Amino acid sequence: MVQKNLKDLIAENRTHYDSIGRVWCKMLNSYVNFTSEGRLHLIYKGNRKKRNEAEQRYKLRLFPLVVPALRHSTELENWRFADIEADEDIQFYALTCVVSKKNPINVRVIVKRTGDGQFNFHSVMEHKNKNSTKKPRKKRG
Repeated sequence: MVQKNLKDLIAENRTHYDSIGRVWCKMLNSYVNFTSEGRLHLIYKGNRKKRNEAEQRYKLRLFPLVVPALRHSTELENWRFADIEADEDIQFYALTCVVSKKNPINVRVIVKRTGDGQFNFHSVMEHKNKNSTKKPRKKRG
């Protein structure tokens, strides 16, 4: 199997991403918008440093599963407030769904809710075992 050039993969993904616009999510009872911020988060980390090539390929490979996962998600895994105190009105939701009948894959889609109440796609990853070790997060308040 020949791997595509990363630039070609990004270009294909951008065309697909830009064609989506928004998707109805039954679990959130709202539309999820696909903004440029979500598209850039596939390539860049939160601090706007570029992800390494393996991470970029990983996120771009999973992106085609986002729309089916949003439409058919069965579980709201968790939600949290943004870590930055200035962004008090921002919340993150993790929706999980098993996608694909041939090769089932458990996908977690992160959706960001802004202060105006809009839901925006933020990120995608494989949903791993809940019992795996996690770094503890700082609690608010």
